[in-house]
This record gives sequence, structure tokens and C-alpha cells, in this order.
Amino acid sequence: MKKNCNVLFAAFLFISLTGCQSKINDPLDFSGKNKNWSANITLYPAKNNKKTALINLNYLGNQTESVGDFGISLENLNNKNGIGIRDGRLNKEGKFKEKIEVDTDKKINTSDPLVLTIEWNDKSENVVLKSQ
Repeated sequence: MKKNCNVLFAAFLFISLTGCQSKINDPLDFSGKNKNWSANITLYPAKNNKKTALINLNYLGNQTESVGDFGISLENLNNKNGIGIRDGRLNKEGKFKEKIEVDTDKKINTSDPLVLTIEWNDKSENVVLKSQ
């Protein structure tokens, strides 16, 4: 009986620790879209005070080649966690994919929306990205 209790306790402890650990190491996914753009940003756990951000951006318009060079910046609602890319280029399908390391505010969580600003051809649009 005592052996069974020890085994159950050990199993419970292992499951509890594994569950907590995986939540900390899970990436944060944010996505959103507006009239001209759709975006998905995945923030991976920090290593050496930097997070890796995978940025997927899609132009929803008809003339992909008209976009030319563009710039993007990403901030939370408190204007922190700036990610900036200049001179981005879409591929033939109107997509942009980039993985970058960024200094981040440790306060990013899934309840905070992020704001992605895209600037191209003297135009600027914001895309509000919500947690998935």
C-alpha cells in the first residue's frame, strides 16, 4: 500500500512539473489582418535576454509588385518591445517571412494585443495582432 502511494505521488509530481515547464517554454502566437495585410507573429522563449520572433506577413492586395520596399514595426499597447525591419521585400506570392532576435519586455503575455505598423509607398497601416 505504501509503495502504491509513493508511485502515485511520484507520478503526480512528475506530471505537475512537466505541465508547468511546458507552459513557460511554449511560444506565443499573435495574428490579425486588415484591408491590405494579414500577419502572424510567433515569439519563442527568451535565450540570453532575447526572444526569437518569426514574422509572417501577407499582402492581400492584387498588385504585389506595387508594394516595393516596406518597413514594419511591432509594439505592444504601451509602446514597448519594438521590433523594426526596414527595406523588406515581398516574394512573388505577396508574402514576407523573417526570423529575427529581439530584445523584449518580459511583460508580453497572451492577453496583450500587439500592434504591427506597415509602411509602404507613402502609406501606413496598423494591424492589431491578438493572441491565438
